[in-house]
Amino acid sequence: MKKWLFRILWIPVFLITLLFLVANRQLVPVSLDPFNATSPAVSTPALPLWFWLVGMLFVGFAAGVAGMWLSARPGRMKARAEHRELKTMRRELAETRARLDAAEERLKEPEPPLLESAGVGDVEQQA
Repeated sequence: MKKWLFRILWIPVFLITLLFLVANRQLVPVSLDPFNATSPAVSTPALPLWFWLVGMLFVGFAAGVAGMWLSARPGRMKARAEHRELKTMRRELAETRARLDAAEERLKEPEPPLLESAGVGDVEQQA
């Protein structure tokens, strides 16, 4: 359903835009001088109107991408910090598990027999 709605809305928009661009092929200079419309001090070379329209579309798209990228910077920085913290915690967890396993192995080992304290006389008799 979503696919058909997309097609119903955007195919006519695309066709109307295409017809507009093809119909407006005359050469148009773009003036960058707001004070003198007849003889502008700053103007671009005369290019087809569709070129200027598509160019402005790309400029707007690039500005939107740049704005989104810049606005997402704090989120990316937070994600990097959390990733570093996660790596540190995983390393610490692995070290703690290794120490726990070593401690459990030591507990499983049989205890060495207790030696009775030998008196001074006992040691001399053995020698």
